[in-house]
This record gives sequence, C-alpha cells and structure tokens, in this order.
Amino acid sequence: MALRDYYHTVLDLFYPRTCFHCNCNLNDACEVYLCHTCKEQIPYVKDTYCTRCGATLGPYATVKEDEGCSRCKGKKFHFDTVTPITHFDGVVRALIHKFKYAKLRFLCQTLNEIVTTRPRLKPIVEEVDIIVPVPLHWLKKFHRGFNQSELLTRGIQNHFSKPVSTRNLCRIRNTVSQTYLSKTKRQENVRNAFKVKRPGMFAGKSILLVDDVLTTGVTASECAKKLKEAGAGRVHLVVLAIAEHGK
Repeated sequence: MALRDYYHTVLDLFYPRTCFHCNCNLNDACEVYLCHTCKEQIPYVKDTYCTRCGATLGPYATVKEDEGCSRCKGKKFHFDTVTPITHFDGVVRALIHKFKYAKLRFLCQTLNEIVTTRPRLKPIVEEVDIIVPVPLHWLKKFHRGFNQSELLTRGIQNHFSKPVSTRNLCRIRNTVSQTYLSKTKRQENVRNAFKVKRPGMFAGKSILLVDDVLTTGVTASECAKKLKEAGAGRVHLVVLAIAEHGK
C-alpha cells in the first residue's frame, strides 16, 4: 500500500469523507470530493454544439459561421467562439453552487480538473496569447473571498502554461446579480460595467476569456466588447457550464 493510500485509510477511520453531491462515504484515496458514480454522471457537453452561442444542436441542425444556429441567429455577441465544457445540471450545478455560494473554495480543484481534462480545450488554448477571467467587482470579491472565474483561469494556466491577466480587465460597477433578471435587464445591468486599464497589453492579442456559467452570454459579451475596444484580435470564450434554459 502506498504511503498516501495508508494515510487516507487511517484518516477515514476517524474523519470519514463523504461525496459532496450524493453524501455517500468515500473510501478510495482517489475519491477526494466526488465518488466514482457521481464523476461518471458529470454532464459533459458531448453533442454537437453551436460554436457561436454554445447551444446543443440537433442531428439535422444547420449552422452558418457568421449567423450561428436558430437560437442565436440575429443576436450579437462580441466574443468570436464559445466552448462549453458541461451542462449546468446535476453534479456540476451542485458543485458550482457550493463553490460560489457556500464559499467552498477547495472545490475549484475538482472543477479545474473537469475543465482541463477535456480534449477540445487544448487546441483552443494553443491558439491564444493570454487568458483573462471575467472579473468581479472588488467589493463582491471581498465578500466571497475569491473570483470563481479567476480560480478556473489559474487552473488552465497551470495545466497549459499560458500567460494570464487578472487585473487589466476590471469591473468598475458593482452590479446586482444577473440570476433573476430578464435578458434586457441583464444588458442594462452590465452596460459599461467593465474597463480595460492598459489597452496596450491586449492590442493585437488573441484572448481566452474564462467564466463559470453561461446563460444568455450578456456579461461575457460585454467583457469581449471591452477587450476588442482595447485592440484585442479574437476573443474565445470558455465556460465551465452552460445553462441553455436560463432566462
């Protein structure tokens, strides 16, 4: 038995670990926060999806690069492509809620693994020059203790060794939560809420913008708009989860 396995076995006798989703006992040293069953239930985006808005496409859907799919046709996004890793459902939804609202920062280890182990992410990261998280206002970050998108960005950085900028794109207005707002209200809520302090850092760069959950795309699009106004070339959005049936 390896020393690490022995350590976990002894520790489990006194402080039994449980799965953060189903609450079953974790007896395997490899099961840190999720049991094997729950890991197998992670709702990865496996089907064909629209690279313009992230929506899952049916077998007979038609997509034009400039127009997107039937869901996003006529809508304007300032990011060029989006790559959703999972659906905002089940195991992932529970983990994200505990991560953000119960402030269980250590769950970012599991969430980062979910993101960085997906094969579709590698070719996208290889094309970009710098990784940028969707920022939180400093007051909201102070109360939460962290910016969830920044922690996801750090996970991608550690895995792929790409430069990161966490302070150049900043949120200058402490907006209310987007969760219960209509799309129109969301647009009004984030309009001019972001600013790039040093535009020269992003001029001519291809940027990977990182967020935790994509619902309407309004917040990420506003961020991408500011990045492009600063001179950025292409902006690729990657999100941990996509909530396709959100408001």
